[in-house]
Amino acid sequence: MRSALAVVLGLVILAPVLLLTLIASGSGQIVYALDHGTLTVDSGSRMDGRRTVPLTLVHEPRVVVLHGARRTRGTGMPGYCTGRWSYADLGDVWQATDCSGRAVLVPTVDGDLPLVVTPPDPEAFVRALETSTDFSVLLPPADTTVLRILPAVAAVLALLTGGMVFATLWVGPSRMRYLVGEGRLEVITIFGRRSWPTSQLRARPHTPRVTLRLAGTAVRGYYTGIFRADGETTRLYATELRDGVLVEGPQRVYLSPEHRDAFLDALRSAGATVDGDAGAGHS
Repeated sequence: MRSALAVVLGLVILAPVLLLTLIASGSGQIVYALDHGTLTVDSGSRMDGRRTVPLTLVHEPRVVVLHGARRTRGTGMPGYCTGRWSYADLGDVWQATDCSGRAVLVPTVDGDLPLVVTPPDPEAFVRALETSTDFSVLLPPADTTVLRILPAVAAVLALLTGGMVFATLWVGPSRMRYLVGEGRLEVITIFGRRSWPTSQLRARPHTPRVTLRLAGTAVRGYYTGIFRADGETTRLYATELRDGVLVEGPQRVYLSPEHRDAFLDALRSAGATVDGDAGAGHS
């Protein structure tokens, strides 16, 4: 169960990381090119992609004035408007533009969305399409710093978070250790360790009634952090919530050693006070 949850959570976190990486890795520069009768429009965005259209499918390209733009799926920032947009007089289009008002509409006869582009000279662009004259237009690069940095930072944070979640669920239980020796009880988890003087501790067999997680991790097979248990604030470092050991002293701590009897004997030998024995009833 825990392993399956770790895999599912890893995939859930990996998907947005890949998406953010795609967003951050685009060139951010729009290119129009006509070569051997094929028009290629590259949006400069990995998300919005490119369109390639043979001139045989182009139908009556014309200069238009854009107004009433509404982005439906794509990128919209000053000087950089790409992806799928909608206009009151044009309907839905796929565009790669610098967001200026004068543009060229390139309808096609294959049923795909019309293309909208904003070359520096719209009229010359239309003539080139009509005469099948090869050309290449590279628009000035837009300032896509925010478009690059924010997704990149978010991807790194998501990857780190996902790694911590995956490590916690997959590796955490096997890394949990309870050490008794040299007058101290030490608890080791995947992300840290805590210790207490055994002379200040009182231990007993116990099954907690956990009602609320205040801070930490709570999945089946791995419980670490601060919880409300038995009506009191309790630190849990456990893989099970039954037949464990409650240790009271500077803090209230619940543990789940694999061999409870031996663990209580070790605490007793190290100077802790042990109430009852492993056969005692649970409180």
